[in-house]
Amino acid sequence: MTSRITLLFAFFVALAGLAVPASAASAVGHVRLAHLSPDTPAVDVYLYPFGGDAPKLVLKAVPYGGVSPYQNLGAGQYTVAMRPAGAGAGTPPVLSANVRVAGGNAYTVAGLGPYQSIRLQVLPDSMELPAGKAGLRVIAASLKERTLKVTAGGAVFEESLKFADTPDYRPVDAAATQKITVAAGEASASADVALAPGSTNTVVVLDGEGGLDLLSLRDAAAPGVTPKGAVDTGLGGLASGDQADSLTSGDKADSLASGNRSGGLTASGPGLAAAVASVLAGITLTLSVVLRRRRVR
Repeated sequence: MTSRITLLFAFFVALAGLAVPASAASAVGHVRLAHLSPDTPAVDVYLYPFGGDAPKLVLKAVPYGGVSPYQNLGAGQYTVAMRPAGAGAGTPPVLSANVRVAGGNAYTVAGLGPYQSIRLQVLPDSMELPAGKAGLRVIAASLKERTLKVTAGGAVFEESLKFADTPDYRPVDAAATQKITVAAGEASASADVALAPGSTNTVVVLDGEGGLDLLSLRDAAAPGVTPKGAVDTGLGGLASGDQADSLTSGDKADSLASGNRSGGLTASGPGLAAAVASVLAGITLTLSVVLRRRRVR
């Protein structure tokens, strides 16, 4: 009887051990930072643990249209602060915002709007999609053209997109490439965007030298997939104190991200670890009762 109990206990201990890596992986979220305010000069962007004063990440002289790669962060709350480029770290920030990072999810924190009323907005970059669909959203960051008409594959996608609008993703048919066109009067710009099944994608409308520019970003490859191009804060790349030299600006982004909003029990999510822990606790309690009964006898 004792040997059976020992084997049973060892089995569930091993099972719990297998669940730990999945739980650890699901405790990592992904955040990227963007400067999308047309008339705002370059800024230094800081990312702090909430309530802390030692930054985990510093991006220097981020220009309009600059988008960082995703940063891997432990789940929790963080503060993003923007200061004028070259200002000391102790200078009061022009803008700051808190972002709560959930494991397995991706976010963009963007400076949006005109200089006089610029704001930091936290945008969720993950969503669950039906089979064969991709998620698409278009962000209006052009000050020259305040109202835009957007078409995707020739069909109207947004009839009247306003400056600094950040609409939610909309599911569209996945396609190897889809032509996205943005028009305002005689001004227009187009881009061929890859819309992989299960992916989420953002097209940012920017002011260019000769008119409108489109910046195409792959937000998430598929739910639960670790972001390609993501870097660990504090471990090189765009880590604390380093100047950002790999920001996307005006070209198609190479950095990909992923995540999902699923709060249910998944094979790789925190729910599995919790379930195993619950079962293990039950087994431990059962073993305790059995052993006590044997002692009584």
